[in-house]
Amino acid sequence: MSVSPTPPTLVVGRLAPTPSGRLHLGNVCAFAAAWLSVRSQQGRLLLRIEDVDRARANHAVEASIRADLQWLGLAWDAETPRQSTREYAPALAALAGRTYYCECTRAEIQEGGGVYSGRCRSRGLQDGAIRFRLPDTQITIHDRARGLHTVDLAAMGDPVLRRRDGLYAYNLAVVADDRDDGVTEVVRGEDLLDQTAVQLCLWEALGAPAPTWLHTPLIVGADGRKLSKSHGDVHVGELREAGWTVADIWRTVLPWLGLEPVARIDQAIPHFRATAVRRGPILHLSRSD
Repeated sequence: MSVSPTPPTLVVGRLAPTPSGRLHLGNVCAFAAAWLSVRSQQGRLLLRIEDVDRARANHAVEASIRADLQWLGLAWDAETPRQSTREYAPALAALAGRTYYCECTRAEIQEGGGVYSGRCRSRGLQDGAIRFRLPDTQITIHDRARGLHTVDLAAMGDPVLRRRDGLYAYNLAVVADDRDDGVTEVVRGEDLLDQTAVQLCLWEALGAPAPTWLHTPLIVGADGRKLSKSHGDVHVGELREAGWTVADIWRTVLPWLGLEPVARIDQAIPHFRATAVRRGPILHLSRSD
C-alpha cells in the first residue's frame, strides 16, 4: 500500500517541541529544517506544545525552549492550542471499527519479543487500552529527502491510541492535531520515520489528506547511539553558557541539512532544498567540542 499526499496550495508547517527536555542540537536540526522549508515556500509556521503526557511536562523547560527558539531566530507565525487542552475522544470515535480493547501489559509484550502480537484483536474485551488495528501489509512512505521508504506494518504491532489509564497516545494526538491545525508538511527526526507508516494509516482511516514528510538525520555519539538529553548531548542553554553564539550553532547544524554555514538562519532560506538534507547518522562529539 502506498499513500501519496495531495500537493497543498498553502504550505503549513509546525514546530512541535515536547516540554520534557531542553532543546539540544538534534532538535535544532529538525526545527531548522521545518523553519527553512516553510520560509522557502512562503508558507505559515505554527508552534504547538506537545504536552499530551502531562506528567512529564515541565513549565520551566517549556519556557527555556521558547527562549532558545527565539534566540536562534526560529520565530513562528501563530501558536495552536497545546495538547493538554485538546479533546481527542472525537478522533478516537471516528476510528470505530478499526480499534479494540487490549489487556496485555508492557512486561508481557517485552517477554514476547517487544512487538505486540495482536493477541487481543478478536477477544471482544470491553475494557483496557485501546489499540488501532493496522493492515497486515506494507506501506510506502515518500520522504522528501530519502525518497521511497517501505515499512512492514505487521512488524510494527498495533499501536495504542488510549492507554488503560485514559491518557491518549502520541500517534493519535499528533495526527488529530496536524489535521485540525491544517498542517501540510511534517519535518522531524529520522528516528520517527517508521512511525510515519502508522500515522499514515491513521490519516487514511480518518479520511483526511496526509501531509508531506521530511526526516532529518540523527546526531550520534562515538558509540553510534543517538545523542539526546539523556545520552551525551548538551542543550542549547549549556552551549550558550559555554560561549557559543547563534552563528556557532548554525555553522555546526546547517551543513547537516546540506547547506553552507552562515551566521543567521534567514540567510539560508534561498538555498534550502529538501533533497539536499543529509541522511543520518551524523557523528557529533558535542561534549568534547
